[in-house]
Parts: sequence; structure tokens; C-alpha cells
Amino acid sequence: MAGLTMPKTTHVDPAVARQRKAAFDILEETTKFFEARLRADDGQEAARYIKQRRLDATAVKNFRLGYAPRFGLQTVLADKGFSEDEMILAGVLGKSDQDGRLYDYFRDRLIFPIENRQGKVIAFGARALGDVQPKYLNSGDSLTFSKKAVVYGWVQAREAVRQKLPLVVVEGYMDVITVQRSGIAAAVAPLGTALTPEQIALLWKLHDEPILCFDGDVAGQRAQLRALERILPLLEPGRSVRLAMLPAGKDPD
Repeated sequence: MAGLTMPKTTHVDPAVARQRKAAFDILEETTKFFEARLRADDGQEAARYIKQRRLDATAVKNFRLGYAPRFGLQTVLADKGFSEDEMILAGVLGKSDQDGRLYDYFRDRLIFPIENRQGKVIAFGARALGDVQPKYLNSGDSLTFSKKAVVYGWVQAREAVRQKLPLVVVEGYMDVITVQRSGIAAAVAPLGTALTPEQIALLWKLHDEPILCFDGDVAGQRAQLRALERILPLLEPGRSVRLAMLPAGKDPD
């Protein structure tokens, strides 16, 4: 009668719903485990790195930073009643293609929990502390996580935007945290990929005119151009972007 399209009812498989709930529970328990390990003896190197990057205890708490030890997570989660299959689906346990051996997916890395818009942990980003490659390792797409449809730092940025701060789009986890801590702007970052249409829509949900501020090197300039190419066809009245160009060798952090 109102001329609206009827929403389609989608059947939710109860088994999938249970798996998603287990994944959310596992990710929350894993985040707590990583947070605790950062304060323990084996997290000293990660704690030193955080101190070198001038992050204080408030930033560590707000972004729930942690440390993934070389082993121990699987045992902790098993003790809480989670199965190996549930841990694999949640993305915290890996399985070797060679011999089928199970292993903690994140090992000896500084951990950045990735949250959805409701503040639930849905995945992790992890930085190597030594010369291990890759330098940054993200969770793969899973029941809770689609990399193309999430930006890092959404919850913290939303609070800052409510205080009328500008929104800056940066490249890295550390950039987000440092800009956010400055009190000058809110900040979010895509997860190691060029901005997707889904992420651009998320930016405009937060702010009508986000500012792209990528690293001041050649790679950063290329990333900025790619982002512009994707944003230009989507521009409309009241939805635009601005650019902040950094000097060579500088990044937002």
C-alpha cells in the first residue's frame, strides 16, 4: 500500500548460525588471550615495539592490541570447549597441506583486532616482529569477515566523527591509531587492498567528505590514484572526497 518493495525473507540455516556464533565467541576469547600475552613475559618484544611507536596504554586498550605467542592458543580454546573445526572456521587455527598438522595461524606477531560496526571482533591483522615474511598477515575471509566490506578503526572513528572531527583515510593500522590519538582527526584504513565500492560506501556513512591521506612514497601515490579512480564514478551531491598529499618519505603516523 505504501509503494515499498517487500523485503525478501531469507532462510538462515541453523547450522550456519551456530557456526557464526561459535566463531564470534572464539574470536573474542582469542582477543582476550592475545591481550593477556602482551602483558606477559613472552610479549616483551611486542611491548617494546609498541613503546618505540609511542603508543600509550590508552591506545593499547582502545584498540585491544595484543601479542600472538608461537603456541598455546589452541590449548586455551580447547579447554573452553571449542572444537578444532570451529577454530579453523574462525580463522585462528591453520592446517598444513603437507601433513595435516594443526597450528596457531598467528605466531610471534603483534595483533590488531579488526572489529565490525557493532564493535565485535571479526578478524585480526598481525605484524611480524622479526624479519619474517609477510610483514603483515590478515585473517582470510570467513563466516564473520569479508575483507572488501570492512575498514579498520570504524568504531573508534565513529566516536571521533561525532565530535565533529574530520575523517582521514590512511593505509596502515599504526597510521589509524596515531591519527586517532592525535585528537585532530578520526581515521580508518582499508585492509591492505585498494578501496572497494563497499568500503567507499562505509566511509560516506561516517563522513560526507573523507580525506585520503596515503603514504608519501610512490606506492602511496599509486594507491591514492587507484582510490580516486574508484571513487569518481560514485560521487554525488553531498558525497565527495578530499586529498592530503604528504612529502616524500612521510606517512600519516
